[in-house]
Amino acid sequence: MKTRHLMLASLVAAFAAAPAMAQQNTIKLGVANVQPHSSASDFSGPFTPGGISVEVRNKTTSFFSYTREINDQWDVELALGDSPTHDIALKINNPGLPASVQSMSGQVAATVRQVAPVLFVNYKFLEKTSPWRPFVGVGINYTNFDKTHSTAAGDTLNGGPTSVSLEDSVGLALQGGVTYRINNQWSLSAALITAQVKSKITTNTLGIERSADIKFRPRVFTLAMGYSF
Repeated sequence: MKTRHLMLASLVAAFAAAPAMAQQNTIKLGVANVQPHSSASDFSGPFTPGGISVEVRNKTTSFFSYTREINDQWDVELALGDSPTHDIALKINNPGLPASVQSMSGQVAATVRQVAPVLFVNYKFLEKTSPWRPFVGVGINYTNFDKTHSTAAGDTLNGGPTSVSLEDSVGLALQGGVTYRINNQWSLSAALITAQVKSKITTNTLGIERSADIKFRPRVFTLAMGYSF
């Protein structure tokens, strides 16, 4: 919890440190399709057979960002949104396990919410008056996983009531997109965001802990309406 507060404070401080001489601010509101593209090692721990892993499924949620312009080509953007809750599905790949266990492959074993603010520095191509302006950005992503919940399937597989936790992650983030200027105040934008996200998922069932390393190669597609002032 302390790490989460420190990272959020750092992102806010960095954003606030953008030059006060900014020419324009823009608020964007829209939708985001979050595709985690996760891959995980097999779970390890006491009384844990091989071939049991998980994958995190896609989710669509709302998108929000606040941008402060530095000059005609550069801006600083804090990208947020309504934190999505993802399903964590089982992957069973061990023919030696009982059929009842193998049949659980694909079932949702847990759910987890991700809180993932991203601070970008963006470069915008073409002139400020151009209707279409492609842009690219580089930044830092902080991902916190909370509100985890083990489902009935997860409890059954683990052998009893189970708690689930995932470690926080900090990594590089990149984005590319295009903005269409409707007029001086309103615009439409579309972007693809990706980031480096690594974590460790741990389950605890009656004191027995099992864990797996999990990597994400997320692709977040956003479509948003912007208002500049």
